Amino acid sequence: MTRLGFATIACVISLGVIVQAEIAQAGLEDLLYEKGQITKEEWLKLQADREKTGPGAQGAPAPSSAALGPDPVTNLDQRLGMVEEWKAKIERLPSLGGKFNIGLNALQFLYTHQDAHTAEGKSQDNLSVRRSEVLMYGKVNEYIPKWHTLMEMQSINLTNSTPDCTGVANCSGKAAGTGASTTMFREAYIDFRPMPSIAPNLNIIRMGVFRMPFGIFTEQSGGLRDVISSPYLNSVGSGTVARDGSGNSTVGTIDFIQERDYFADVRGTLFHKLDYVVGIMNNNNFQANAVGANGPKVFYSRARFLVTDISFVSFTVLTGESNNTNTEINGRGKGAFDRYGIDFRYTSRYLPGFMVQGEWWQGHDGANQTTVGTPAQGACSNVVQCGGNGSPGVQRRTWYLLGKYFISDGPLQNYEPVVMYEQFDPSTSMSNDMYTRAIVGFNYYFENLPPKIQSKISINYEFRHHQGTGPGTTVPVTDAFAQNVFLAQFQVRYQ
Repeated sequence: MTRLGFATIACVISLGVIVQAEIAQAGLEDLLYEKGQITKEEWLKLQADREKTGPGAQGAPAPSSAALGPDPVTNLDQRLGMVEEWKAKIERLPSLGGKFNIGLNALQFLYTHQDAHTAEGKSQDNLSVRRSEVLMYGKVNEYIPKWHTLMEMQSINLTNSTPDCTGVANCSGKAAGTGASTTMFREAYIDFRPMPSIAPNLNIIRMGVFRMPFGIFTEQSGGLRDVISSPYLNSVGSGTVARDGSGNSTVGTIDFIQERDYFADVRGTLFHKLDYVVGIMNNNNFQANAVGANGPKVFYSRARFLVTDISFVSFTVLTGESNNTNTEINGRGKGAFDRYGIDFRYTSRYLPGFMVQGEWWQGHDGANQTTVGTPAQGACSNVVQCGGNGSPGVQRRTWYLLGKYFISDGPLQNYEPVVMYEQFDPSTSMSNDMYTRAIVGFNYYFENLPPKIQSKISINYEFRHHQGTGPGTTVPVTDAFAQNVFLAQFQVRYQ
């Protein structure tokens, strides 16, 4: 064979080696992108670099073959073997899809104008970051279908504990509680599925701290709520109680039902129609890990009947014991504790975009409800000694009704009018102490793909009224729950 023939064969073989290497490189870039080891931007850059430089250069080269010799025929199998070995190692790397995710649960910037009188140097207008919640979550396998943690990067203030003054003749001489815990880590839980074969009948065992399955508002993420303010069932009240028992009989802010707590429960669905939850919690809000975590426990259960796939009615029961000493819960005394609730949601198929929901709650708190941070002494009924208002146990009641209509087309597309009315009675046996509130407003959605993505601006005006703190009483002009308020909030949610 002539030298020209040998040269031709060598050129063809060399070209084949280059093409094989190019194909291997392209496949490797695709594999790295699929496994989540490189981002889409990096993958596109590698593709562009390879096209720009041609077959003579490689973007992210496979293991170097410079030491294998110049003869492509002799080393072809070895080179391809090394590329295949590298590819096999990459294939064994775990895919990040579903294993680890990070997102923004809610970033909210809020403007508030409150009609209530303010102290010197204060303003009726306020700008604040309402929430800045960073969320991380993922799935390990079918036995651990979800892990979840949420950090509140804005509200990291210390919360005061309620000190014990047992053995002290006069609690008024004991110092108030000091800051004892931060509130950065709001949520962290693990879902464990013991028997995947019987799910969803017995679906998961959830352990950690999270929004409690009490009604609708309490369990709903702050990034998905239809109005800006939290309802009275989660927090209400203003002012403090003096040592002689005078002042606001509602004893500061009342956490009638806390939004979050440390708990362990079992969840599942029966007959595709009945969601159930049964569990036990610390009953000391999400700060319980630092203060009072081993206090009296409370059992809870909820049964939710799925009338349709988008409408339901639920029944919830909490029962146990509460305490006031060494806790960070407001408005709770020492003694029997219970809550009973009914909630519903109706989402219309005949008028798409229309939804109405409501909740009704009633519950008992023990005597000696004490403002958090004020020294307390068990079930003491002597105001001077124990720091509470000394009243007998109280029965509380609250309810609300909310309606909204999302406009999906026309000149008002993406607007959503919202109305809400609620009442809170801090003591059913006392007159002239009712809280009422009517909220009117709207949401405008820039992006609305719930529950993952929801960016919107919300405008609310609240008509607030607080009768008093008992018969023959009135509230001061500084009572925030007796004065109207205007709120405007911009939100981004992306998970």
